[in-house]
Amino acid sequence: MISNPDNPCIEYEDVISEQGILNKDVCSKDAEKNGIIFTEEDILYGKLRPYLHNWLNPDFKGVAVGDWWVLRPINMDKNFLYWLIQTPQYDNAANQSSGTKMPRADWKLVSNTDFYVPISNEEQAKIAGLFEKINTLITLHQRKCFGFKNVGIFMKDLVSDKKLGSKTYFNTLYDTLLRGGLSFYDRNNEF
Repeated sequence: MISNPDNPCIEYEDVISEQGILNKDVCSKDAEKNGIIFTEEDILYGKLRPYLHNWLNPDFKGVAVGDWWVLRPINMDKNFLYWLIQTPQYDNAANQSSGTKMPRADWKLVSNTDFYVPISNEEQAKIAGLFEKINTLITLHQRKCFGFKNVGIFMKDLVSDKKLGSKTYFNTLYDTLLRGGLSFYDRNNEF
């Protein structure tokens, strides 16, 4: 199928490796390319150079362009499948690939690998939900750490530039740390 505004194309360059998120608005891409159609029920797994860990859990329909496997879960929770393809066991099977310059995961090998999966879709959904919550907490923690590092740079720059007295310094620090202000600071921005 050819991509169009209603069915945007997903290419390797559109997905952030190991994060499974898009790095741009693919609906605004002005490209008509051939590929494999996918729906919001599917999972995309990048079979080219599987060690790059390209995967996506789309919530829209579109066209997978390039070396993607479009995985449609049958009698399995979609989100559980998404987390399953990120496990070391799946990774090991996918990385026993064919080709040297451009290695590709071998579907025969991966599809014949045994994975221990809960029988109940309800249990799978609960496990997937737990992993999603953990992932969200990790992401929030990383953002918080990034924000605190930027606060330190911000405060150091202000004090060293003599733009700030000690009372203002502590009020700004209080506002930033305890009230959640100033989440990101760019040294190039002035007041």
